Amino acid sequence: MIEYRDPITGYQVRRYTNGPERNAKLYFTTENFSTDDKYFYFNKYVEDGQETWRGEIATGEVSQVTDKAYCGFALDREKNVAYVCRNETEVFAVDLDTHQLTKMGDLPAGGKITGHLTSANTGRIACSYHLANKIYALVILDPGKEAEIVYQSDYRLGHAQICPTDENLIFYIHETEGDAFQRTFMCDVKERYVRPWYVEHPNEWITHEVWAADGTEMAFMKLRGNILIGDKDGRHFDHAAYSEQLLHPCLSRDRKWLVADRISYLGVTVQEGVVLIERATGKQKLIATTGSCKTGADHQHPSFNRAGDMVLFSNPDENGIAQVCTIDLKQVLKDW
Repeated sequence: MIEYRDPITGYQVRRYTNGPERNAKLYFTTENFSTDDKYFYFNKYVEDGQETWRGEIATGEVSQVTDKAYCGFALDREKNVAYVCRNETEVFAVDLDTHQLTKMGDLPAGGKITGHLTSANTGRIACSYHLANKIYALVILDPGKEAEIVYQSDYRLGHAQICPTDENLIFYIHETEGDAFQRTFMCDVKERYVRPWYVEHPNEWITHEVWAADGTEMAFMKLRGNILIGDKDGRHFDHAAYSEQLLHPCLSRDRKWLVADRISYLGVTVQEGVVLIERATGKQKLIATTGSCKTGADHQHPSFNRAGDMVLFSNPDENGIAQVCTIDLKQVLKDW
């Protein structure tokens, strides 16, 4: 761990990892911190795969949690537990205090997840999945039961996120690796019914959606640079903020703050970094600058800790490869 003063913003930043391998924080659509905010979690990219590690905020000490046989690692919203797949189909719960693994069940044989696992407060696990027959699906796994396919599609499904407080709703997208005519959908598990969530108009580019921790709403991007927030039913949408070249928005658990990365994309080059936004006023500030991302896996993907007073982000090094950093927001809010 090293601490340095950002040359542009002037704030103190801690960097916890060093290359040459990629060390990237977990994706912004899952919790990234233990329930006591003592540890954060990140993926270390190794030959032919990736491992999940944890870092201790105070000391910088890092330790391995799972090896490259596991994928889809994601944290529970409330319990100090994570969920992970072994060999693509076996689902385990990871006790984050002891790192003990307990098998939860199996996903359909021969397939693989198309993102990380997600969980509701009832213990239901959900994911988007590529079945052995090459059809895409949404799959749920309830505690003590067999996995169940609740929706199938010819479209490539991705970014599936079960509502944290409503196990009946699964958000997902049509993944085109770019723009889509209609990207966002919500699945009603009980009714086996799917519908568009944000209904797109021509020439709208919608992307990078994420649930609030309480499951009442979702934040997402309308390129370029507009952050929108909609209720879980897709009936009401508000424009929350605008800033140049934003890409991945994340809500604090109290939903009062947003954080997003500023990235060069679609032919526009900017000083990349992390932007903090006060939701009630729209006031924003660049709080940390970063290197330029080599790939999408090196994006900053900033996330709040559970208390909402720290932001974790990936900071591309001189080679554009992600390394994990934190910034303590108390120093930022002191002169907000």
